[in-house]
Amino acid sequence: MSIDTYAICPCGSGKKIKFCKCKDSVHELDRVLTMVEGGQLVPALDRLASILEQHPDAAWALAIRGRLLMDLREYDSLKENAERFTRLQPSNPLALTQSAAAAMFAQDLGRATELMLEALTESGQNVDSFVLDVASLLSYGLAGNGILLTARIYATLAFVSEGYEGNGMAANVLQQINRDPAVNLLAKFMPELLPRPDDVDWAERYDEAALLLANNKIVLAENKFDSLQRTAPLQPAVLSGLLTCAVWRGDYQRQIELLKKLSECESLSDDDRARYLATSFVAGPDSDPISVEKRTMTTEVDSIEETMMSLSSHPRFGELPPDFLQQLKGENEIGPRAAYQLLDRDPPSEDGVPEDLALVPESIGLVTVFGRETDRAARVEVVGVTSQQEQTARDQLGLALPGRHFESEREGWLPLNYIAMSQPGGLKITDPNAFESLQQRLFVDRGVIKLAETAVPLLGDQSLKDAAGDDSKWLERAALLRYLEGEDSLIARDETILQRLCEIGNRPAPEAIRPTGDDVENIPAYDLNRIDPSGLDTENLVYLIQRAQQISATKLGRAASRRLLGMDLPSEGELAGAKLLGYSFLMQTATRSEEALENLEAAKKYAEEHNFSTASLLLAELPLRLRRGEAEQFQDCVQTIAKTHGNDPEVMGRLQQLLVQFGLIRPDGSPVQAPRGAAPAQAESGGLWTPDGGGSAPAAAAPPAASGGGSSSKLWVPGMD
Repeated sequence: MSIDTYAICPCGSGKKIKFCKCKDSVHELDRVLTMVEGGQLVPALDRLASILEQHPDAAWALAIRGRLLMDLREYDSLKENAERFTRLQPSNPLALTQSAAAAMFAQDLGRATELMLEALTESGQNVDSFVLDVASLLSYGLAGNGILLTARIYATLAFVSEGYEGNGMAANVLQQINRDPAVNLLAKFMPELLPRPDDVDWAERYDEAALLLANNKIVLAENKFDSLQRTAPLQPAVLSGLLTCAVWRGDYQRQIELLKKLSECESLSDDDRARYLATSFVAGPDSDPISVEKRTMTTEVDSIEETMMSLSSHPRFGELPPDFLQQLKGENEIGPRAAYQLLDRDPPSEDGVPEDLALVPESIGLVTVFGRETDRAARVEVVGVTSQQEQTARDQLGLALPGRHFESEREGWLPLNYIAMSQPGGLKITDPNAFESLQQRLFVDRGVIKLAETAVPLLGDQSLKDAAGDDSKWLERAALLRYLEGEDSLIARDETILQRLCEIGNRPAPEAIRPTGDDVENIPAYDLNRIDPSGLDTENLVYLIQRAQQISATKLGRAASRRLLGMDLPSEGELAGAKLLGYSFLMQTATRSEEALENLEAAKKYAEEHNFSTASLLLAELPLRLRRGEAEQFQDCVQTIAKTHGNDPEVMGRLQQLLVQFGLIRPDGSPVQAPRGAAPAQAESGGLWTPDGGGSAPAAAAPPAASGGGSSSKLWVPGMD
């Protein structure tokens, strides 16, 4: 094939072939690409090595070789190739990107991010697909290390780049961040570049920096913003520019510093200042200002038998069963001889759940007893105790093991939102639904008190309740509440929790946002749960429910779903099935399985009345029945799917995937359990295990297998004749 010498050289230098050093060897390109397209990767690498031996300046060969080495996971060779490439062309974006990939695979994310910035600066607006491939991989690594804003910006770059077809990984990273309810809503929105004031003498310099930022010239933009900060310190627009550059750099410590500076800008609204400070808590992997210290307590003992007897006889120590001990045993480690839950109060004498929630104990730590080892004496270890509960733990340990002194050391930090979660213990409960209901009731009853009375470094080691009257800490209190507002796992379990905390913390509750149809799409993720959807039409309600699913904004999704279900919808057209979306959202976000089941049954009834398919609803019912331990209803649901949708290969394929996932059948469709004589999964268990309840939790509330399984070519399901 003849080569157009006026075409851009594939080496990535940006030069035309006629003026590039690759011109003497680029005629080999077509032959190499043919081998690659034919799957002959190793022969292609051999040919590239031969070309580089004859033409050491063939940068295009180094570019293709680097891509192949990355595909083949030859990371050491990739590093060597990248070093040779950058020596040959130090400013080549493909060479810099290969170096970034090599650094990333060496677990040096900081260096990888720095090199990616250089590659983007050299690329300008025309970013090569290989650069975007590595940007997607980098976003994945950053997200896994908790550097979420930077992960978002690199994933977004790859996702929105025009003409780029390999954006699947970037889309997956964005989806994982957005849909994870454990990710604060503040981390699901990239802080925007703030507009500058109109009447400033540095307007032109700011506009130049903003233009460089828009063209991916991050390093050059950062230099200009740095210069502007010396001229105009504490200007929100300049600080937001520096913040954007810090996000591109992956420097989360710098991000936190700049977010704090933005919170100090008095020209911003009180809510914006609180939001910037709250965002600093979620910019990196650690949330030290709003975290609670966990402690590990240890003491040596002479006789573990006496120690175990003493702990077992004390009511505040709930003994854990033998199968739980196996979970505590690490690889190639000796596990504990016994383990106990340390309870915050004496357990009730009767079985079941007490009517008075004040009598329900909670676990405040895990006590483990280890026997003598070659290099260690027998010992008792207490883990997971917060610094505020340490004295309570010491008091109870002193009563159970008098005369023993426990050494204490820092175990780690626990974000404040986890403090609200209840861990009941010391109860004899056999009904999993009763236990689920108890957890929800305890959360509503105690969650606010725990959050309000726990001291955090942000408030000078005071609690929200104690700092409520300190006007000098209004911003810190507002930021703490803004952070908790973004924790969907809290709001979803108790939609009144924020209002109650605002009352305790002496701060006004957030004002409801009542959008019109035109501005619904412009509301940022962190404000979604403030939306009052009561005045919106059907199309906007559907949009909000879908967005609530994508962002995990449960309060908004529920409000929009309830509003939608109360409307009269047309029986035909695009919006005819919109109510099924509302029912599904309410089912998926229910705090109790009974509530989920009610919405599921209502959805099935609505679908049948309006001749909509019930396949997705029936498939969603299966894990719900399993969770509730309802084997008979599980079997009925499976048989209903097979009867009504047996001719739909997509539905039956999804059914088979679920049954494999539940451990009931093998991938070939044959039953895991013996078809004849198999005992029901719950027959050997007393139900849900809690301390002092005896027994152990079943792996799954699986229904019994029935006789007469089908052949490997036919899907076997429980109860099939």
